[in-house]
Amino acid sequence: MDLGSPQGATDMSGRRRPDESFWEDLWKREEEFRLSGKPEFRHGTAFVPVSTIAGQFYCEYKVENEFAFGEIPTEAKDTGTELHDELIPQVAITRKQFVELVGRKKPSFAVLRVWGSVGGLRVVGMPDHIVWSEGRPFWLVELKTTRGDPGSLWPDQMNQIRIYALLLDLMGFDCSRLGLALVRLRTEELSEEERRVWVERVSDHLQSGKVGELEVKYKSAMKVHILSRDRSAAEASVIEKRGYWIGEREPTSSTSVGKCRACEYHSVCPKSLFKGP
Repeated sequence: MDLGSPQGATDMSGRRRPDESFWEDLWKREEEFRLSGKPEFRHGTAFVPVSTIAGQFYCEYKVENEFAFGEIPTEAKDTGTELHDELIPQVAITRKQFVELVGRKKPSFAVLRVWGSVGGLRVVGMPDHIVWSEGRPFWLVELKTTRGDPGSLWPDQMNQIRIYALLLDLMGFDCSRLGLALVRLRTEELSEEERRVWVERVSDHLQSGKVGELEVKYKSAMKVHILSRDRSAAEASVIEKRGYWIGEREPTSSTSVGKCRACEYHSVCPKSLFKGP
């Protein structure tokens, strides 16, 4: 991908460090990408969120129902959102502030909207947390709160974080040293103080390679799943679900009665396997 001239400075490995021309080109391409959006996909969608593609791996008919009936609030959703915002608080900053922050050699924390075309789909998303140094992403972190076993890991979660990494790569960032960490956490076992420092604590342990110590400290309350960055697997996951968006097929439905029982749409879903009250 042509990032313009002059090229950014390089380190001894030959990898390019983003310079002013890189960022100018990135913001320009982002605007062009935004303006290219036409409501040509299913439900008149112009851009497909990464989280929605991930949701297709859980149950595609649930995604269909969300468009058909709108989002149905639940206590679990509201509680999860509140906890998520508490654990990973964010403050809006300008592009200039972002560039200055992530360009430091000392690791910094910041997120930006990721975007790109994959398999003919315009895909967008906002990761939970990224650790940067000298303009390069070093850790991509996704938080999933749970009331169950944090040791479990599901396809929708793995595909979501890998697609985020794919988009960072497509945007032109040097992802050669990017690690993926999917943290599953039972937050009710954290104190108020631990919640305030959670994101810094996890980031520090990832960078120092001492995640195991953190898991021992929190025992059954947390599991940090370290995943490999797999571009081909990420692309394949989008391609697998593309047919739904471009009208090649109708949505598929889950074969799990348990998923249907827990789904807020089970009373209106024509594919629900749960017929209880």
